[in-house]
Amino acid sequence: MRAAVLTLALAPLLIGAWGCQRTDAAPPVEAGAAVNPDPKVTIYTCEDGRRIEAGYPDRDTAMVKVDGRPYPLKAAVAASGVRYVGYGLQWWTKGDDARLSRLKEGEDVASDPGVQCWSGEPPPVEPPAPGTPGGLPDDRTPISEAPFTPESAQGAANVVQTFYAYLESGRTEEAARLMRDVAPPDVSRYSEYHAQVGAPGRIEGAAGSLFVEVPVVIYGRLRTGQEVHESGRAVLRRANDVPGSTAAQRRWRIERIELD
Repeated sequence: MRAAVLTLALAPLLIGAWGCQRTDAAPPVEAGAAVNPDPKVTIYTCEDGRRIEAGYPDRDTAMVKVDGRPYPLKAAVAASGVRYVGYGLQWWTKGDDARLSRLKEGEDVASDPGVQCWSGEPPPVEPPAPGTPGGLPDDRTPISEAPFTPESAQGAANVVQTFYAYLESGRTEEAARLMRDVAPPDVSRYSEYHAQVGAPGRIEGAAGSLFVEVPVVIYGRLRTGQEVHESGRAVLRRANDVPGSTAAQRRWRIERIELD
């Protein structure tokens, strides 16, 4: 597919997203003049939610449009893939993936890790391993599949599993019924949404109610392309088994979800 001709006026300094302090702006071009005529343009989605256009009119040039400003970059030496540099930027492509970094003053190869971008489907998001930052506790005790009663701690963990299964499948109304006087999280802004549920803690009692905490890890991707990683706990409550309590009151419901 051939894209429309990209034109370039005076591109301002690249300041902001990477905190660049370089003083070299993109070169001025005569009004109406074409820059790298008729390039093949590829649209990249980046992990920070931005969309970047890159045209490759010849083997030595990349016309990369960052935050609405086009920058003509030139090919440079690369151990693998194709690397383009210029005006404080480094654009390094490898297959369908690319990475945009800033070049510090005097650098030939960017030390800045930059931002990962891709032109096809984004890679699947994986949860952190148990015991690592943001992961489930590494207690080697996943939720048991043995028979359990609904009133047990395992029954509470099953409520959390069911809750997130409803959210993943878009059944938010059913998920809401498993919460107590609070609304479930809004998952409509996600293109991918998953949860890991860990083993429940011990049941604690207070003021006629029973409480239990269940560790959870949330991972996915927003529709803008950004990865999401959150971890924390779901706190569930039910009425104690006291005379006069109803069956509905004795069911576990999610009181709140605390995530970092």
